[in-house]
Amino acid sequence: MAAASRSAALKITSTTLLSGAAALLGLTIVIAAQQPPIAVYTADQAAAGRAVYAASCAGCHLPDLAGRNEAAPLAGANFMNTWRGRTTHDLFDYIAKTMPPGGANLGIDAYLAVTAFLLQANGAAPGAQPLSPATATQIGSIASGMKPAPTSATSTTSTNSTVSATRTPETPSTPPPPRGLTITGEVKNFRPVTDDMLRNPPPGDWLMLRRNYQAWSHSPLTELTRGNVKELRLAWVWAMNEGGSNQPTPLVHDGVMYLTNTMNMVQALDAATGELIWENHVGPGTAIGFGAMRNIAVYGNKVFLATTDARLVALDAPTGKVVWDTVIADRAKGFSNTSGPLVIRGKVVQGLQGCDRYRNERCFISAYDADTGKLAWKFHTVARSGEPGGDTWGNLSDTLRAGGDTWMAGSYDPDLDLTYWGIAQAKPWMPISRGTSVNDAALYTASTVALRGADGTLAWHFQHMPG
Repeated sequence: MAAASRSAALKITSTTLLSGAAALLGLTIVIAAQQPPIAVYTADQAAAGRAVYAASCAGCHLPDLAGRNEAAPLAGANFMNTWRGRTTHDLFDYIAKTMPPGGANLGIDAYLAVTAFLLQANGAAPGAQPLSPATATQIGSIASGMKPAPTSATSTTSTNSTVSATRTPETPSTPPPPRGLTITGEVKNFRPVTDDMLRNPPPGDWLMLRRNYQAWSHSPLTELTRGNVKELRLAWVWAMNEGGSNQPTPLVHDGVMYLTNTMNMVQALDAATGELIWENHVGPGTAIGFGAMRNIAVYGNKVFLATTDARLVALDAPTGKVVWDTVIADRAKGFSNTSGPLVIRGKVVQGLQGCDRYRNERCFISAYDADTGKLAWKFHTVARSGEPGGDTWGNLSDTLRAGGDTWMAGSYDPDLDLTYWGIAQAKPWMPISRGTSVNDAALYTASTVALRGADGTLAWHFQHMPG
């Protein structure tokens, strides 16, 4: 009986302990479930960060935060893989010290706001406590990488709306960038640039990217020699636009220098004195990519600029006023430009960048009427199924064929009426990453193409590196 009683007592005790443990576990679960999520920023900060991101970050990282090329994705699994184990302070500090590349410092409040926006875009909930530089919460404890709502920095898909949405927000401390003709003046006795001038440039002129159609980058002037170069002295200095990196080729015609600056600004200066004649901020006035343009073109009585948001603009060369403004491609879909146009026989020929994303639209080289801006022809740099070269992409569907940027303006042979353009590689860069092999040429990427100036049709191509 004693043993039986002892056994019964043990069963009762065990049952009681298990019940108590279960109750305690249940209580713990309820308490844990009732704990509010950690909140380290306010909704107002995230809203302000959205505007700053649209103005200063979306040009490289894209409006939907997906990133491209060297610009990393800022939302989703890849972002969390990088930042999950690091803190909000680490993220803020990195952004504040490195972004935007080559651009002006945005200020602590702007960097905190962008950090808050990125946290929100990755599922972190807002609260009453604003984010500060001292906040050091592990990102993986508050964010999952899952977007709580559409986080695109601009919700529109039209190019014109995107340009408007990506301007610097108008606040008392940050005035909007200037736009339009900000300095008025006139080039006296302007002489229109003719086809013959482009074919045989006057010795003292530099009328296109590399001076002549053959792209020699050589001046026939002889006054400067090896013997007297040591006697060169500074004549004048012109401070160019701040922010970003710049790679312009100044054009010179009859003693007037036409100069492109970062943020899509064009100026005309007296080449002898450095005196500014006119200035036009074509816009947008915010950094897209590096905010730079490598060249402009001059023809007739117009100066032609390809903008970083994938537009082509014609300015009146004597006054700088806009003559026409044509959209090349939709900036909202990531298209942009870093190189300018080449003018051939009354047509303005232009390339395109931002070709690294999967979309129905492809990159292309296009030509526009110099007088009206109307599209004359278009050559797609990525071949699709059923087109010549379309069978060189393995089994990839047309939507998954990407790449084919044209980073530099082409050259031209006026005798043959052929214009030559270099086309960049397929994207993603590695064949295995895009589902092809090194045996798939992926035309017309990594190639030089010769296009007929009259209609843009392909005369021939040479591929430097298949696949």
